[in-house]
Amino acid sequence: MIKKSPEAYRTIGEASNEIGVPTYVLRFWETKFKQVKLIKRPGGRRFYKPEDIKLLLKIKNFLKNDGLTIKQANEKLNSEIDIINSKNSELKVPLSDEKLTFKNKDEVLKRLNNILKILTK
Repeated sequence: MIKKSPEAYRTIGEASNEIGVPTYVLRFWETKFKQVKLIKRPGGRRFYKPEDIKLLLKIKNFLKNDGLTIKQANEKLNSEIDIINSKNSELKVPLSDEKLTFKNKDEVLKRLNNILKILTK
């Protein structure tokens, strides 16, 4: 078998072998994780980009190794995407504690905990 370059797209069978899950699991994950944006040809044939493979490996790790539920894995992926998207944006933090409501404090703590988890991987 010819080895593909790391940048090459993978069929569902190749992706299944690389990730270590059956093809039906990949199809199921497509329905549950909107972050996976594979390419589907008109005949229904699926092609996975290298980024898709990395994301699917991360999903597998969340579900199998970390024991997260699908909902928890989705929340974790979304929080990572939020952090990546806001990386270049200006961080706006109130200057005094009085300006923070309890709701805002909880949100700040949640986001800081998510950042800490990502940084300590």
